[in-house]
Amino acid sequence: MHFVSTKTYNNTAMPDKFTFHSHNTFCDGKNTPEEMVIAAIEKGLTHFGFSSHAPVPFENTFAVKQEQLQTYLDECRRLKEKYKNKIKLAIGLEYDYITDLIEDINQRAAAANLDYFIGCVHLVKLKGDNRMWFIDGGKQETYDNELQTIFGGDIRKAVGAFFSQTNAMISKCRPNIIGHLDKIKMHNHNRFFSEDERWYEDLMMSTLELISKTGGIIIEVNCRGLYKHRCEDLFPSRKWLQRIAQMRIPITISTDCHNVSEIDSLFCETREAVKTLGFSEVMIYDEGWKPCRI
Repeated sequence: MHFVSTKTYNNTAMPDKFTFHSHNTFCDGKNTPEEMVIAAIEKGLTHFGFSSHAPVPFENTFAVKQEQLQTYLDECRRLKEKYKNKIKLAIGLEYDYITDLIEDINQRAAAANLDYFIGCVHLVKLKGDNRMWFIDGGKQETYDNELQTIFGGDIRKAVGAFFSQTNAMISKCRPNIIGHLDKIKMHNHNRFFSEDERWYEDLMMSTLELISKTGGIIIEVNCRGLYKHRCEDLFPSRKWLQRIAQMRIPITISTDCHNVSEIDSLFCETREAVKTLGFSEVMIYDEGWKPCRI
């Protein structure tokens, strides 16, 4: 596995466009891996990472099937070689950390011989409880209904469980990238909590301090919520990105694209946003993670 270097990489300027968070038809994406690569080249990306949802141990419609995992890896490697003179490709997976179900994602990633992996929480699960709160997807009613049935509508307990699960993932697995760190806010729309409430700020800052203390972890700045009109801000929100810049935690920019039309959606706008928020560097994968000046 490759971990983050804090050394300056020849003062290299940031590539025009890139993303290391993408999906394709092996998971819940709409285009094949090769179609995504061709579109990335056509849109001027210099670096592109495959990161399909890794297999999970229950029936679903969003993740790579376990029996297809090797086929996915072989296809990514084939494309990496085929297009090596046109774009720099990296091979990864997006792993769900789920309490009691999937807690060994770094071992799984190492076994797959990946260039990198993204760690995320999409399904919030209390220890010893088989129910899972799905905080992602396009249906707000799922978020609302499961908040009621699993947590009795107690938003502090529910959000606390999300951050507790995230912290366990950081401590146990040290993913190369943490994906959409504050995804918990996506379907909230300031209905159940405000990001300015002290209890929420305390939870977020505790997680950021853990990331900083752990070291070697990149926070992605994910713009999918904005371009899909599911969220009012980036993941993480701008107020947290300012803190992240002050704490000198490394970031990368991700479009989290699920089809060819989304590959560079809001990338340029996000690049300008992080620059104004205090970042001077972003991380890219180029045979290892390297900082590039914005």
